[in-house]
Amino acid sequence: MKLKQTLSILAVLIVGAAAAYYLVERGHDHAAASDHAHGGHGHSHAHDHGDHGDHDDHADEGGKGPHGGRLLEDGDFTLELAIFEEGVPPEFRAWFTQAGKPVSPSAAKLSVELRRPGGAIDHHAFLPEGDHLRGNAEVYEPHSFDYSIVAEYAGRTHRWTFSAPEMQTTISGEAAKRGGVEVGEAGPATMQETISVYGAIRLNANRIARAVPRFGGFIREARKALGETVTAGETIAVLETNQSLTTIEVKAPISGIIMDRDANAGETVGDGAILYTIANLSEVWVDLNVPKRDQARVKIGQPVLIHADDGGDDARGNISWISPISSPEAQTLIARVVLPNSEQRWRPGLYVKAEVTLSEETVPVAVRESALQTLADFTVVFSQHGDVYQARPLELGRRSGGLVEVLKGLKAGERYVTENSYLIKADIGKAGAAHEH
Repeated sequence: MKLKQTLSILAVLIVGAAAAYYLVERGHDHAAASDHAHGGHGHSHAHDHGDHGDHDDHADEGGKGPHGGRLLEDGDFTLELAIFEEGVPPEFRAWFTQAGKPVSPSAAKLSVELRRPGGAIDHHAFLPEGDHLRGNAEVYEPHSFDYSIVAEYAGRTHRWTFSAPEMQTTISGEAAKRGGVEVGEAGPATMQETISVYGAIRLNANRIARAVPRFGGFIREARKALGETVTAGETIAVLETNQSLTTIEVKAPISGIIMDRDANAGETVGDGAILYTIANLSEVWVDLNVPKRDQARVKIGQPVLIHADDGGDDARGNISWISPISSPEAQTLIARVVLPNSEQRWRPGLYVKAEVTLSEETVPVAVRESALQTLADFTVVFSQHGDVYQARPLELGRRSGGLVEVLKGLKAGERYVTENSYLIKADIGKAGAAHEH
């Protein structure tokens, strides 16, 4: 047995390693991501364009500035552009110098255009604030863009364009297929808020009847035993009355099963004596114990999923009655489901577990919970853009049935990795595509 277990574990490890190999060694290009991890692509070199030129430059980056931002140079004019996110949502801040001397932020104009993977474009305008210009919009994650920057100062226009990919990798379609990477679309989904409760199957009191003779007398025949099935109108006992000594038949008032018997041949019974108790099990009650913390949210009509312990299908019903009083000992409230039971699967006395749906709502965007990964302290999925896979940090909401609501970070219709997303994470980690600005 130990040998078989060892061989099984080795087989799983070998398959996983093979899938990862196809991704990280076959058909992917880490150049862009790796460059960004070490500072990114800044394409700009100094030029002197005269007094009123309009220039479009791809310049080499001049490194980091005194405020921790990216330095972009055009002749003796320098822009330091930083993404500031200490205590505020991420925003752009910019500083200028001319020939090494600070430029008043009110004397310069700046605009930044960001093209994201997938083609979405963000426009950022700037206003003076203190010693810098401040962007007018949040720079939301991921901070992975193609930049197009225009600055105007002293009658001259300065332009820079460069790419700054982040948390991104490129994998060929063939390699992704071999690795078992599957992709689907984010989109609307029905989210349910549920609670788990426990309860028990009970006899339906509305389907219990008692066989009672019209007059007392001597029992000549008691035809049914405990547990036997009877049909409505069937003779189940014969009596000789005390007064007239006539013979009367006692008939079953309903169809069902004999649950209790208090009739034996040769005995004498009085008027109104209960000879048999009969229960019809075609419907049963499921009495659920709702804890105190959830009682205010449980309402009549809410859907309930009742789990089967016998390997059969679960059952569904709705709350039809809620007890007006709570149990003083357990501090629970009874919420009842009337459950069809034609095959008598649900036997009175058995304990059950159930899920009560408190609310149900369709949300605009949801993704598979199994697709989520943690990367650089973010919870992400990986969107697909051709052969490019981009980590997308998400703000999440409700979870239900293996899906999770996306409040921010991904739009309906965008394609994301649904299966084997951990392989994309591993590939990005191998590339060193860090979360840097």
